[in-house]
Amino acid sequence: MELLIIRHGKAEQAGVVPGGDSARPLTDHGTHQFRKVAKWIAKHDAGPELILHSPLVRTTQTAQILQDVMELNDEACYAQPWLGFGLSLDSLISFVRSTAFERIAIVAHMPDVARCTSDLIGGGQSHLNPEMQPAFNSTP
Repeated sequence: MELLIIRHGKAEQAGVVPGGDSARPLTDHGTHQFRKVAKWIAKHDAGPELILHSPLVRTTQTAQILQDVMELNDEACYAQPWLGFGLSLDSLISFVRSTAFERIAIVAHMPDVARCTSDLIGGGQSHLNPEMQPAFNSTP
């Protein structure tokens, strides 16, 4: 089992779009940068069979970019409410154990993605809290 934990791409600042935080879309730059990330994932044969994402706009858009680049059908990319704010490691592990997919991507939010990553690699909050920038690729 492989798990790709992805923080959504760079999103518009709060207050820029109507609808509050849940409606914040990716910026044009965030869309462009995450498309580069998705292509890198595809190029390295690291693409997921299943993409789960938070129901918020910015995570949905990030997941749809990955879905598009990986050429996955709509049944392979969908929202899960438990990936919204407050992601629980127990919920994530429970889902992973219940599925037959070999490679799953989740697209979620900070600080949840950092906390879960830290817990999964054995660091825990007291030892490691990786800083996870919005999904981007710094290569030209």
